[in-house]
Amino acid sequence: MKKKTICALAICAALSAGVAPVPQFDAPVAFAEASDYADASLAYLPLMKRTRYFVDGDQTGEVFRSHWTGVDFTGNVKDFTDIALAIAAYSENEAQSADAARVEMAAEARQERAERLANGSPFYGPFERQRDIFVRRADSKVVSLLEYGSSYTGGVHGSYGAGGVNFDAQTGKKLALSDVCPNTEGLIAAIIAQLGFDYPKASFMESGSTLMQDMVRQMVSDGSVPWTLDARGVSFYFNPYLLGSYAEGIFTSTILFSQHPGLFADGYGSGPAAYAMEIEPYLVTRLSDSPRDHRLTVGAEPNNVVIRFGGETFKNAVAVTDIHPVVVGLEDGRHYLYIDCVQEGTRTIRVYDLNASEVQCICVLPLTLLASPADREDDKEWYVMTDPMNFTATVTEDREFPAGTTVRCRVGSDGRIEVISAD
Repeated sequence: MKKKTICALAICAALSAGVAPVPQFDAPVAFAEASDYADASLAYLPLMKRTRYFVDGDQTGEVFRSHWTGVDFTGNVKDFTDIALAIAAYSENEAQSADAARVEMAAEARQERAERLANGSPFYGPFERQRDIFVRRADSKVVSLLEYGSSYTGGVHGSYGAGGVNFDAQTGKKLALSDVCPNTEGLIAAIIAQLGFDYPKASFMESGSTLMQDMVRQMVSDGSVPWTLDARGVSFYFNPYLLGSYAEGIFTSTILFSQHPGLFADGYGSGPAAYAMEIEPYLVTRLSDSPRDHRLTVGAEPNNVVIRFGGETFKNAVAVTDIHPVVVGLEDGRHYLYIDCVQEGTRTIRVYDLNASEVQCICVLPLTLLASPADREDDKEWYVMTDPMNFTATVTEDREFPAGTTVRCRVGSDGRIEVISAD
């Protein structure tokens, strides 16, 4: 189908109609970004995600619900054969693991239900197993995926945790932590110091406790600590019970290239000049080394989008569900938050400015990164936003374009989405 180029500013204004104008600040807060740790020569890799959903049951009803997510390379395979093959093998392994777990856990759930019914006890609901992936980075140097999984097999609560898998984009080799951070002792010291700074009220900071220090040393030394290689540093994830109680959740620690340049091996101490990074809701993400403590957490209450940033909590009074947040960092150090979500039955993208003294929602766009039809429930495909200046989205409401139109987009100078062309 013939493509047509349109005026980006005009379409953005049309799509964001009805949104209050953004207050202007005389002195916006700038992020501390060092150009030495950004590489403008990196190419972005085009990816898509696919999530498959399953429901298993018997004559008494549902017994097991599950989903898993895989990643597909969608560019010219000839240019990146090794990483394309590595990603395909990774996703195939995820599919096989999910299938095996589904058979086993569904059988366990049927047995549990049958035994409880026979004993007159309540069945606490279907067992569950969920596996999600968040693309932290995908460029010609590194592909880094944050894995998030949860399961429920009866009882008071389930279990959950984060993992990471990192690939060298040139060779397709799966990276070990020692490939990226060979200075083990220096890295251990940096993580311990960062955790203490980020979580001064955590239980591991109680007087006399060495739990955190001992666990960090053990997990870094034996390579068992989950990590992702992000655009501006390496993030580490300490799952429930490792450093604190279940209620304290996952502790994250990001060691930035700009703060600890000596820790990183040649080739791994920088990231793309501009980036888009998927973030898991409710998981802390550190964006910069600003003294304002630029750590970001995104969540949704029944009638609010909740954003914790810079040590403060901001609430946007709107009812949304199924949130998919992406944080965008531009070359000049500015950051924006895009939240793809369902609002009043329609998917939209809400754009938040993270650069002023207060987080602002600057526009709501009838767009989504969902590539498959919205009514398809058992198999969903998503465009992955890796390049802020060239990504794909789908129109969700008839305005300038019919609903369902595929559009090419970029992040404008003011953080809003600009449509470049449409199919």
